[in-house]
Amino acid sequence: MREDEIENLGDEPVDGATHDAVELVQPAAAPSDDGADEGVGGAPVFEQSGAAQGAAPGAAHVPEREPEPEPRRSRRDGEWEAWAGALRRVGGRSPLTDFIDTTATRVELSTTHPGGLAQFITGRPTALSSLIRDDLALRAARGAAAAIASKGIELAAARSIDAVHLGIGMVRFPHGDRDVYGPMLLRPLMIRRRGRDFELQLLGRPFVNPRVASILRGHHGVRLDERQLIELASGEGTFTPNAVLDAVRQAAAHVPGFSVEARLLASTFADVGEPMVADLQQQPHDVLDAVRGDEQAAWRVREGRAGIDETPQDQRDPEVDRLVLDADGEQDAVIAEAAAGNSIVVEALPGTGLTQTIVNVVGALVGDDRRVLVVSPRRATLRDIADRFAATKLEALAVSEATLRRDLIAAIRRIEQSPRPETAEIDEAMLRLRKVLLDYRAALQRVDPELQVSVLDALKELSRLAMLPTPPSTRARLSERATRELATDRPRVAATMRKAAALGQFKYGPSDTPWYGASFSSSGDASAALADAQRLAGPSSDGGPGDLAALLAQAKRVIGDTKLRPAATLAELAIQVALLTDVLATLDVMTPSIYDRPLGELITATGPRREAVQALGSMQRRRLRKLAEEYVRPGAHVPDLHDVLIAAQQQRRLWAKFAPDGSIPAVPSGLTALDTRLTDILERLARLDAALSPEVPSTDLQLDDLEERVAGLAAPSDALQNIQERAELMASVERLGLDPLLADFANRHVADDQVEHELDLAWWQSALQAMLGKERALLRGNTEVLQRLEQDFALVDEAHVDASSARLAHQLAKQWRLAIDDHGDEAAAVKRLIKAGPVDADELQHVAPHLTRSLAPVWLASPYDLHRVPKRIPFDAVVIADAGAITIAEAAGAISRARQVIALGDSVTQTPSPFDVGISTLGVRPSEELATPDELHAESALSRLGQVLPTRRLTRSYRTGGADLVAAVNERFYEGRIEALPWAGAYLGHASLTSSIVHGAHGLPEQGAATVESPDAEVERVVQLVTQHARSRPQESLMVVTANEKHEVRLQQAVMASLGAGGPLTDFVVAEREEPFVIVDITHASALSRDRVIFSVGYGHTKHGRNVEFGPLGEPGGERMLAVAMTRARKAMQIVTAFDAAELDPERLEHGAAQLREILLDIAGGEQPKSFHGGDPLMIDLATRLRRRGLRADVSYDGQLPLVVANGGVCAAIEADHDDGERTLREALRLRPEVLRRFGWHTMRVHAFELFTDPEGVADRIAELVGADASQ
Repeated sequence: MREDEIENLGDEPVDGATHDAVELVQPAAAPSDDGADEGVGGAPVFEQSGAAQGAAPGAAHVPEREPEPEPRRSRRDGEWEAWAGALRRVGGRSPLTDFIDTTATRVELSTTHPGGLAQFITGRPTALSSLIRDDLALRAARGAAAAIASKGIELAAARSIDAVHLGIGMVRFPHGDRDVYGPMLLRPLMIRRRGRDFELQLLGRPFVNPRVASILRGHHGVRLDERQLIELASGEGTFTPNAVLDAVRQAAAHVPGFSVEARLLASTFADVGEPMVADLQQQPHDVLDAVRGDEQAAWRVREGRAGIDETPQDQRDPEVDRLVLDADGEQDAVIAEAAAGNSIVVEALPGTGLTQTIVNVVGALVGDDRRVLVVSPRRATLRDIADRFAATKLEALAVSEATLRRDLIAAIRRIEQSPRPETAEIDEAMLRLRKVLLDYRAALQRVDPELQVSVLDALKELSRLAMLPTPPSTRARLSERATRELATDRPRVAATMRKAAALGQFKYGPSDTPWYGASFSSSGDASAALADAQRLAGPSSDGGPGDLAALLAQAKRVIGDTKLRPAATLAELAIQVALLTDVLATLDVMTPSIYDRPLGELITATGPRREAVQALGSMQRRRLRKLAEEYVRPGAHVPDLHDVLIAAQQQRRLWAKFAPDGSIPAVPSGLTALDTRLTDILERLARLDAALSPEVPSTDLQLDDLEERVAGLAAPSDALQNIQERAELMASVERLGLDPLLADFANRHVADDQVEHELDLAWWQSALQAMLGKERALLRGNTEVLQRLEQDFALVDEAHVDASSARLAHQLAKQWRLAIDDHGDEAAAVKRLIKAGPVDADELQHVAPHLTRSLAPVWLASPYDLHRVPKRIPFDAVVIADAGAITIAEAAGAISRARQVIALGDSVTQTPSPFDVGISTLGVRPSEELATPDELHAESALSRLGQVLPTRRLTRSYRTGGADLVAAVNERFYEGRIEALPWAGAYLGHASLTSSIVHGAHGLPEQGAATVESPDAEVERVVQLVTQHARSRPQESLMVVTANEKHEVRLQQAVMASLGAGGPLTDFVVAEREEPFVIVDITHASALSRDRVIFSVGYGHTKHGRNVEFGPLGEPGGERMLAVAMTRARKAMQIVTAFDAAELDPERLEHGAAQLREILLDIAGGEQPKSFHGGDPLMIDLATRLRRRGLRADVSYDGQLPLVVANGGVCAAIEADHDDGERTLREALRLRPEVLRRFGWHTMRVHAFELFTDPEGVADRIAELVGADASQ
């Protein structure tokens, strides 16, 4: 919009016939502040063009579409006019045309001391006391300077408005039903405290009051050339405004009642409302129309929503990773929404990385060749965004109108110095490391389909078993088949084995009783077996030897009569008896001489005829056959002589084996009786062997061993008690092939209450071995290799994120070079603009529309100076930060600039509030209260947009404040939605939320009022606390927040009064720092934050009263005011009160006052000590080992940290690879440890395998980390 198009509300253009136009020269562009020596403000607003409505990039849309509603008249057709009316009231009474001239609202510098004035007008810092020497005037000037400085800080911080100026020449002339009264020229001015004095310094160049110039031009035809006027004021290198004032008097001499006073006034001057109205143009815009109640627009917004890329970060191709800063999962989702072209609302809770998210969103959009407008009322937010880009080597990616020339120079320098980043190796290494680590993580937790458990389950369970009071110790391992079957059947088998153990199954082992492992069909069989053993062992009923001894004695007698050697085993004895029996049968039909000669030819001769004839011949055969017949006893009948001869030959050979002396077979007497007894003994031993299943059968034992076995079986024993029941129980168990385990149980006499644990140990060990054999991705459990891989990934991932900004910078540089090739004339035009001085934004866009897309893809602005950003710039997306702090009317101009709208803010602590640019005699309160706090909150841009756009939430807080402060804020104001990692200080017992009660701090209400404000004793206590902070923590920033304005003023006066003595307090209060010390009331604190905050409530009661009136805190909207106060501290807060919360009547308190009482009571009650139970067995075992070393250790601390350890004042958070859950590798290996370190923790990452295989070694490393002696 051209300068001559800006008119005051209700002003009509001048009639062309009324006056002759009085022109100095044609209008020139107003200067902008590009440095300490250049002007600020006053820049003209340029001609508007339609807002860009570029389509969002293609993405998958939701398949089901809602039918478009029928068009009908909006219920909010008049809202554009209502918004315009609201914008006209923004900033209150304009001091540019309606200045209130009192000693409380300005510092009069018209009659200053010459010595100070010369220094002042040359731009050097000048003390107020050097300019004004009169004590009375100086006192008034200091009071006004304090109000101006306070108002300037408030407007700059909360509204991004630089309002403190030196007014040069006060113009007065009638206009409508009132007079215009304001400065003719303005020059930026800085006022800052210097002890009890103030320091003033002129900044930049002077410029013409745009509102006065507009009225003179539009209604009186006076066209002022700003450049010529400034040149008049800057003659010969000095600032001489008189020539300017004379020129203005001459140019406006025809204006009725026009006068110019030669005065210099320091105050707050800014034009806000009217330019915002001029910038707001009613035009079709789906989001704004939906906000106004247009159902068709709301339908288009809903149906136009595109699908987002939900590829997990760990699966994302590094080449398409858009992040220029790190982001958690919630922030990543917001970035994906923005990249898809969706309009959304983001509810950003305190400390959740709003600025970081905006930077990533803007980076993603710019990477897609989209132009972005970022709007925020808070200067700190805009400055942080620019600083974040600069820190990522994207200097001046975001430009602002006020510093446009400087930003363009920095952007061109960045572009020229942006080489192509070599990221191939980084990306390749990242993919390789990511695959190995993800495979390891998956393998560690993958459930085996047969065993139905994971390796991690096995490690944890084995660790749990090792921590039992009586840990199992079996070394037996199960077969693969048994391991598989026991995966599901283990509880039943354990119960069975435990029941058998209770009956004595494992009371005796193989070395304890020969009856071990015996199995009988019935109790009778067991009794019979015992009886057999006892009869065998003896003594007999008549006192004689047992049956086995009797057998051996009889065998000795019988066999001793032969030449056979004594039998070594019963098996040999049985062979000998059988041999003798066969010899006896042979001698019954043959003569003894049969054993004297070789029988081979006789056997052949008596065999089959054909074979015998072939072998011997017929005659020899007949001769030998006849000879064989001669050996037959007379009268004996031999059915088959051949068979008898064969048997005799075999008998002689066997006899030779047992009788090596060469004797011939003979038959002793008593053989039959011996055979009968032997048969009986063998049968009984066979029955015993069937029950015992010994490795060596009884018949094969040496006779001495046999007698020992029989004696052992016959010995008194209860091993056979319940043997049948036990056998029945164990039958199903033995079928599983658990013999090694059962033998181990028996050898160690495992008690019944240990059976289940022992079985579990054997199974889990066997399962672990089986799974490790199949999972190659587990790296064989080599934690040293794993640790190196994780460290390498963290380094590569950090390099990858750093390279993302370099890729974006190179992309913009490439686009810039292509644009220069295609539009060389634009490059020359940009060069001319920069060389000429301050760059006009509209002219820049006019002469270089193609180049600026890569040169200035992002613009930063406040909603109150958005009109300075030309509407001819086609923005694709608008990002509104701190959207809860401005009304929808204040945001409408920004929203209309782009199709895609992304609004971020905090609905709890951010509420729009009216404000005045000027200072009234009433103080710094707004001259007009627009609505109640709840009504204002409902009209916030965040609230209104949230009704028509989908909402994402950021809940993970990274603010380093103490746990108790975060918990109080979270519980009272955010319904527990804030997620924050624990603060190390809280584990050590350091409170971050404390209270200080000033006892005896009484007061009296002002006349006609019921509220006791700012008790004297509370003021003194706050000054003491500020002084204490200045002495003990000067490196940390501090802010005092009060609940009422009177208390704020009194505290400022008290602190200033304490500065005269010098010392640490003076140094702290007046020091130049990024975050200076401030005292502010709660209504102006929302845009500020400090390391530490003193919240001085500033309400009390009379000497004999008990109840406290809390003013706005106890009224509707007081909850949000209290939330603002409670969320200003980053590290710690102290609440100072002149009352004891326990004495307050809860029935008489409402809203914020009631919540304040509860918070104070919680503080007074102290935090209850936390106890932590359960948790990861691997970590529990590690904690136990650390406690043995004298360290404090807690598992699953705050439900978020697997293990925390403390040694004195040193804390460590121990993270484990198996506790990563759904965290990405980036979060687990790099981001989370970084956050923990910011929260005061030392960190160490341990691994499940080393916790299982070498827990003592891990404990030693942790002890060393926290400074303890690992050898303890």
